[in-house]
Amino acid sequence: MERCIALRKSKEGKNARTGMTTLLHLATALLFIIVGTSSCGGSYEETVGGVKIPIPGGMKKSQEQGIELSLPGFGGAQAAYQGKVDPDKVVEFYRKEMPARGWEASIGLLSQGGMLTYVKDNKTVIVTVGKTDSGTSMTITVAGTQR
Repeated sequence: MERCIALRKSKEGKNARTGMTTLLHLATALLFIIVGTSSCGGSYEETVGGVKIPIPGGMKKSQEQGIELSLPGFGGAQAAYQGKVDPDKVVEFYRKEMPARGWEASIGLLSQGGMLTYVKDNKTVIVTVGKTDSGTSMTITVAGTQR
């Protein structure tokens, strides 16, 4: 009888360990799937026209020279980016990130990418996203009145 109880406890312990191991493997696999399919993961910031702008991971600054403009009472800048991120993912990224950083959505035109406009203080940020033969192109334009 004691042997049967010890054998039952041994099997129950083994089943619990097997269940925990399986659960741990599933959680690890789920984490890799989430991280692997998050094409905008690893975002970073760039300063465009004196404004910190979030840039989705996978989008890199283009070789083209950026534009800076400064006139009395007005300033602006533009920077171009390229990458392999789906344009819709880039749009989704900005729809989350900009409001989270205090920017108010203004105008948005969306069709296979599109244009999003955000306003904060005396600045306007325009994000233009489009599909190209080699991937995705994105332009960040910052403009505003200077105090």
